Order: sequence, then structure tokens, then C-alpha cells
Amino acid sequence: MIHVLWNERRAEEVWRQGRDEYAPYLFEILRQAGFAYRAWTPEAWLNERPAGITIVIGLDESADWSSVFQAYCDNGNAVLAVGDTHGLDGALGVRRVRAAKEGWIGWNGSPLADGLRSSFHFFGAALVTTAEGVDAHGEIETLAGAKNGHPAVTVKRCSAGAAALFAVDLARTFCLIQQGMPVLKDGVPSPDGTGAIDDDIYKSDDGVVLDWVRDRDSVEGGAPFYLHPIVDEFRIVFVRLLHRLRETASRPLAQVWFWPEGREAIGHISHDTDGNLVDAAGMMLDRLKEADVRSSWCVIMPGYPEDVYRRIVADGHEVALHYNALEAEGAYWDEGLFNEQLDRLKSRMAAIGEPTRIWTNKNHYLRWEGGVQFYAWCEKAGIVVEQSKGGTKQGNKGFSAGTCHPYLPVADAAERNRTMGVYSNPTLAWDPPVPLRCTAAEARALVDRSKDVYGVAHFLYHPSSFKTYGAEVGDAFVELIRYGKEQGLPWWTAVELYRWLELRRTVEATVEEDALLIRAGGDCAGLTILLPADSVPAEGTAASVVRSVRAVERFGLRLQEWVLDAPRGELRIPLRVTVGAAG
Repeated sequence: MIHVLWNERRAEEVWRQGRDEYAPYLFEILRQAGFAYRAWTPEAWLNERPAGITIVIGLDESADWSSVFQAYCDNGNAVLAVGDTHGLDGALGVRRVRAAKEGWIGWNGSPLADGLRSSFHFFGAALVTTAEGVDAHGEIETLAGAKNGHPAVTVKRCSAGAAALFAVDLARTFCLIQQGMPVLKDGVPSPDGTGAIDDDIYKSDDGVVLDWVRDRDSVEGGAPFYLHPIVDEFRIVFVRLLHRLRETASRPLAQVWFWPEGREAIGHISHDTDGNLVDAAGMMLDRLKEADVRSSWCVIMPGYPEDVYRRIVADGHEVALHYNALEAEGAYWDEGLFNEQLDRLKSRMAAIGEPTRIWTNKNHYLRWEGGVQFYAWCEKAGIVVEQSKGGTKQGNKGFSAGTCHPYLPVADAAERNRTMGVYSNPTLAWDPPVPLRCTAAEARALVDRSKDVYGVAHFLYHPSSFKTYGAEVGDAFVELIRYGKEQGLPWWTAVELYRWLELRRTVEATVEEDALLIRAGGDCAGLTILLPADSVPAEGTAASVVRSVRAVERFGLRLQEWVLDAPRGELRIPLRVTVGAAG
């Protein structure tokens, strides 16, 4: 079990002042990674001192915490301080120098980042020096370009456990990169001309916080774009560090895998129906049938004739909204207009006798204003998947939100930075291989990078492009779907993504008393659990639910992958041997 120790009283005080406090988002980071955890107040943790791995994201002054955690680790447990030393310098074997607001990490060959390729741009970190005998990983470079040997991660071995520091404020970094800054003005264009986002249209990419130079890369000598998912690679380093700590402290960890049946990643196709051209829709539907894939149709009002909707639904596709707030087309940014357009689409569904629930939205031209207000509009309207985070120019496609995992954004300080009830599913690229949009090689690279981090490869195809560019786009579309399938990606609609993600959130997996304990809020066919490499289910009735057990490499670690059909409720599967090291 992972324990998270934080100072909720301090967070409440920050919120009362109207300031953001992102620390609780670490709970969401753990949940998204598939780890069960228990949150503790300083007082409750001090009274019980629970065994296992304790992550510290906030303390108070009620104890000599450094001494407490030194003894805790000497007794065979592990502590991980995240974002700051939180006064645990002695136990961690470091000395805090100061804080850094922004920068990058160079890993310099550290195994914690083996195979990872992003710039590791961060927002908030503690700069520390290490005592003798403390392992240091990576080097922080500040925004000003200073490199002074301050490590990104430290690990101190204790007599029976370990004490570690992840110097980066992961919660703040995840939130800022994923959500960006509030869009209150046009964004700053790229210096090379490939990202002219200063187009007098407020869009989600105007709020991107990544760096035009340091955070982009290119494919086959093409224009640079956001090729590497920074947030997702931070997650991999975090997971590797947790597994290293559980190995050092001999503490078993179970992890709920991202996708059912052990799938490594998922593909997703959405469409924006700009112009609502009936013949273009027919071309798109024909190609979808040829590729044997279902997709999500984001329909812009006034929409299609009824026979087009009937075919979309009959072929198994999802009907979604394409909210239009583009001033050049006589629309505007307004919650009332958003709901009006949504109601018009629902009425179209009712007219053909289909359910009127609309689950998904993507804004026309990725329009965006403000911070998280639009997510709140979606919550109230019943939209549960929002796809407007992405780039609109050649040079800012890809992972501009740092991730290809659908994530839950956080509200502002007025709502205590609560986790919101709508998934943001970033749009990576559109209409490959149309010039100045996305080449075929870039599209394949985005599939590969999405698979590397076990996420969702989301491509937008306008039906109109099938008419304008003909077979060039249609053939490339079928080829991209084929390529994704060869890489093992099934292609899901947005509502399928949502249903699985919501079901997975109800699942917790822990190892307790030489047994795997699974608690599920619903029946989970194909549930996949990762366990240490020597985990073997005991023979008997309880183990019969495990359909397959195999050795896999996930996050760069050698682990066991169990695929099973978990019923709703609690399931206990005895292990044949005591769980040991992951290797």
C-alpha cells in the first residue's frame, strides 16, 4: 500500500486566500497510474506510522519529522518526498538550497530515464545538494540556464529501507502543462514561423506553456513539433522510482494497468464536420468501413440531413458536438450558445429515434477562452469527453498538452482545485498527409510515441479533406489505421474510452498477506494487473479467474501481467510465494 502524507489544513488556508494549491493532484497522478493509496493527515500518520511506502507532499510542525522518517526507513519502509524536502533534509541525505520555478532535467544516463526522450520541462522544483553516499539522478537546469549539479532525484539507502526525493513538483507540472495558462490574449508565435498562433482567434494552443525551441523535435528533417509527451514520461520516471523503493524496502506493489486485455495503447479517430458536406461524409464513411474502424463524429451545426445521421449510427460510430464559437462565422464564446447548439444536435438524434445523450465535444478551430470555465460548461451539460486541447498550426501539433492519456483537469482555487468530471482527450494531429498539417511519417511517429507511453493516439480527420484532397488522404487514412493495428492498437470511440476509464477508476489492487486483493465497482472483463516478477497465483478456485499470466516489460521494468475477469465487489487471489523483487 502507498500512503500519502499531506497537510490539508495548509491547503485549506491557501484556498481561502484564493491561491491555487496543486498538491492534491498527486492523488490523481497515482490513481491514473493504477496505484492504490491512502491519504493521511500528519497527526493520523504519526499515530499509526503505517508500513510500506509513504509519499510526503506536505507536513506540519508537530514533530521532528526528519528523525521520525529516519527511524521509519531503518525499520524497512520507504519515504518519497515530492516537490520539496518538506524539512526532511536529514532523513533524505540532502540540503535544500532554494526553489526553482521552471526548468528542464538532463538525466545524464540515469537508468530512471533510460529510453525516454522528452525535455522534462518542469514547473517548480527544490534545488538540493547531496550528502556522501546518496545516489543522485539527473541534473536540473533552471530557466535562466544555470546548471549547478542539483539532482532531480535522490535515493538514500537506509539499514532496511530507503529515503528518496523527487525534486520536481509533479502535481504543479502536470496541471500547468496539461491545462496550459488561461487564454486571455493571443499566444506568442514560434520564432521559426511554423507556429503562427497570433491569428486574432482565441484557441487552446494560445495557452500552451511549453517552449518553442527546447520542447520540440522533428521527424525526417521536417518542421519541429511537440513530438515527445513530457507529462507521460515524467509519469514513467515516477513509476520506476516507486518500484525501486518497493524493491529496496521489500514491499509488494500491485498496479492496475491502463487498458483491458493487456493492450499497450489505444487509437482514436474523431471528425470535425466543417461544412457538413454530404458527399464528403459518404466518402469518410466508406473509408471507415474499408478500414474497419469506428469513430466519433463532432458535428457542427446546423448539421447533416437525417439520412447521414442514420448511416453514422448504423455503422457504429458516435455522434458528438463540434461547438462553433468562431466570430468569423457569426458565432461567439458563450455558454448559452454552446447549450443551444448541443440541444439542436440532440433534437437531430431524437428525430431519427436515437438516444439524445451526447457524450463528447470538440470546439471548432479548437476555440478556447479563459481557464477551466468551459470544462464547467461541459460538466453541467453532460459532456464527459472534451477534445479541444491541441495545436492548430504545423509546428504545434503533437503533445502540446504533454500527454496522450485522457486526464481529468482541476478547477481553480475558488473551487479548491477540485478534480473536474470531464476527461480532456488531447487532439494530436489532423488530416495526415495534407501538407502543412501532418505528414505520413509524423503520423506514424505519433502512433509510436503514444504506444511508448501507453496512451491514446488521437487523430482528427475532416470529412471535407477526403473531398478536397481525394485518394491522397483517403488512402493515407486507411494506411494509418492499418499501421496502428499492426502496433496492437484497437481503435475506440470517445465514449468507449470514457466507459473504460470510469470503470477502471473504481478498481483498486493491493497485495495484502500474500494475496492479491482486488476491489471493483463493476464487472471488469479483461482487467489487467501488474505485479512483481515472481508473483504466481496459488492453485485453487480463487486463481481460476486469472485467464493469463505472462512476463512483460512495462515502464522499462520486468513485471508479471495478469489478465482476469474481476467481478464487482472484492476478490482475493492467494499468491503461491511471497512477492519479492521486481528485477
